[in-house]
Amino acid sequence: MAPSQRRFELRDRTREGHDRLDAAVGAFGTLEAYCHYIARIGSFRATMDAALLNAVWPDEWRWRPTWVADALADDTLDLKLPPASRQKVCLDLGDESALLGTLYVLEGSTLGARVLRQRALALGLDETFGARHLALMSNDIAQWQSFLVLLDSAPDFNIERAAASANAVFAFALRCFESDCLVVQ
Repeated sequence: MAPSQRRFELRDRTREGHDRLDAAVGAFGTLEAYCHYIARIGSFRATMDAALLNAVWPDEWRWRPTWVADALADDTLDLKLPPASRQKVCLDLGDESALLGTLYVLEGSTLGARVLRQRALALGLDETFGARHLALMSNDIAQWQSFLVLLDSAPDFNIERAAASANAVFAFALRCFESDCLVVQ
């Protein structure tokens, strides 16, 4: 398969936000650091998965994203953490290019989940306890490849709208990771 030009253009246009989020996630080497990660990613994905469930999907799209909020809720219970709270986020998911930009961030996170899964395994966490979401996210590279086909085949794609949406999602994720007070709703 030819490399996705749109993917690389989105990567270039979102590099700063992506790098800042990677730094905020950090390298969790302790169970305490992992629990901090779970609380933040749980809030982010609970919000994003709910927003995507309410999105209007183009009729010709048969593809759907990897839903991880439920697996994260189970991980949260395993670790005896408070349930994730949904945050307020304003995203335009009615525009196809903006929706693709949002999905670029969420589906792209499945690539990083492979590294995070190895770190979780080193802490004794796996697909049956505490790291279900990472197992789910890193289980199938074909999901990412299918998304890239969708991204590349979208007619009337607007890179500006897609990049703006992707950057907004990175900024929202960063807010979740930098928050010291995620309130349970």
